Amino acid sequence: MSEMLWSDATGSLDLTTLSRAYKAGTLTPSRVVNAIYDRIAARGEDHVWIHLVSREDALATARALEAEGHDGRPLWGIPFSVKDCNDIVGLPTTNALKEAAYVATSSGQALDRLFEAGAVLIGKTNMDQFGIGLVGMRTPYGACSSVFDERYISGGSSSGSGVSVAAGLCSFSIANDAAGSGRVPAGFNNIVGIKPTPGLVSNACVSGGGCVKTIETLSVFSLTVEDGMAVLDLMAGYDPSYPFSKPEADDVVLTPIAPPSQFRFGVPKGAALRFFGDGEAERLFNEAVARLVAMGGEKVEVDFAPFEETQRILYEGPWISERALSLDKVLDTYRDAIHPVTREILSRSGNFSALDTFAAIHRIAELKRDTRPVWDDIAVLMVPTTPTIYTKAEIAENPIQLNSNLGIYTNFVNLMGLCGIAVPNGFRADGLPLGVTFLAPGFAEARAAGIAAAFHRATGLSLAKFDNPYPPAEEPALPNGYREIAVVGAHLSGMPLNHELVERGGIFRRSTTTRAAYRLFALGGTVPPKPALIRVADEGVAIAVEVWALPVAGFGDFIGRIPAPLGVGKLALEDGSEVTGFLCEGAAVAGQADISHFGGWRAYRAAGA
Repeated sequence: MSEMLWSDATGSLDLTTLSRAYKAGTLTPSRVVNAIYDRIAARGEDHVWIHLVSREDALATARALEAEGHDGRPLWGIPFSVKDCNDIVGLPTTNALKEAAYVATSSGQALDRLFEAGAVLIGKTNMDQFGIGLVGMRTPYGACSSVFDERYISGGSSSGSGVSVAAGLCSFSIANDAAGSGRVPAGFNNIVGIKPTPGLVSNACVSGGGCVKTIETLSVFSLTVEDGMAVLDLMAGYDPSYPFSKPEADDVVLTPIAPPSQFRFGVPKGAALRFFGDGEAERLFNEAVARLVAMGGEKVEVDFAPFEETQRILYEGPWISERALSLDKVLDTYRDAIHPVTREILSRSGNFSALDTFAAIHRIAELKRDTRPVWDDIAVLMVPTTPTIYTKAEIAENPIQLNSNLGIYTNFVNLMGLCGIAVPNGFRADGLPLGVTFLAPGFAEARAAGIAAAFHRATGLSLAKFDNPYPPAEEPALPNGYREIAVVGAHLSGMPLNHELVERGGIFRRSTTTRAAYRLFALGGTVPPKPALIRVADEGVAIAVEVWALPVAGFGDFIGRIPAPLGVGKLALEDGSEVTGFLCEGAAVAGQADISHFGGWRAYRAAGA
């Protein structure tokens, strides 16, 4: 890419585009920063920022990076924003209540890691006051809008964060999510929202005002799933200084796992799938289901009642009381300055007893227990990110009920300890975007991200509001401590023995074929017969295989259980690489059925053999 190809007005800020151009020397952080501030000026008063870093200060950071030279840090010269309820040393934090502003003296582990990785801060963004709301309108700083129509809400509470990414003002934004704040703005602005498992990322940077420490998590808005996961990977990890940080966070793999050629996905069953009369939203979700099926997914209808009950508990139950720990004093001191809707919601925090709280905790434990079998049957649960989108006028007329409607697919996720990846899905006939969210069990971010990224690419949508394509895919790096193995038969995804890979921590890498140097046989004597792959000197063909990766311990255990006459050796793949894979002793195929003409075991079995 030459420098001339990147437009100051509309050039993409995705990490792949910027990092490649920086490395090649065709683009500089200073030019990107200047372009961003020109874009900000051109937008006028869009209510995105609570505190905007001055152009001069941002340029000084960019020039310092340039003076040091590109050093390979993963976020070198990458511009980002941060939701205003998160502390950054030397900058004010308001929680969208300007009267209670203070200057932060620490930034916390997660944000410190971003600065250490070379990121350039553009500013702190607008939000629903104290993070209470999914609409982006409960703020004294003015309400953001969807970047596609000024009449429509941006979503919240991380409103400015979502718009700052969608409008091309930064590459990613750090937001927060307790009930959907890191997902709803993604759906309304055609971007990606990464909501990690609670405890994966330290919340030490989050201001005390309004924080729901038991379930809240930092989240990431980005242009692509790969970008968001790269940022999450930098922030994640155990923080011994933060009491709700989880030690197992250090061991979670966050490299997206490409979906296998066949997988099962859940959707809400029956009447639980609601769109509040929005026929276009329903059409888009049906298209999403069809797209996922075309990608190799098998739809499974899931009883959504336990999830729905959980989402009602969040705001109809005692969790609002957790905010009272930090906000009762604020409410007493600044009552008249607090947004009227926010004040009304906070006034309910004293309506619950300790008995109510423990009853809710016990009930959620029961609901989590009841849903565990669901995750044994599906790879992900796909839901609409929101059932619809509303105008600002509609929200002003009915602020609490319509906000509640928007949370029916988001409110339960953190209470159940799940992770979620929100991605674009398409546009209604009126030009408004809506998205879908892929949910998975706690610490299964890599699995959800792999399916979400493949889905996002399959939509063919441009990034955010600009006509910038999804950057070319690159195979994720092999995680440390993993070894690859190619499988050819019953261990393929969706096949009877695939669980032996999954149970040992297997990660699907890719579907490919061998070089045209092999023959495939079906060994009799078992039902079904076993596949036998042998290398031949001539008349060889290319055979379909899947490449998986296993932790070293699991790899050793797996190959140690392979029965004779099967074994392992080096397979030559069609791209010229070699990988450990299943092979068979040549003598064992004498008199056995040569099934090479099928091109692979799956096609052979699909033919009814």
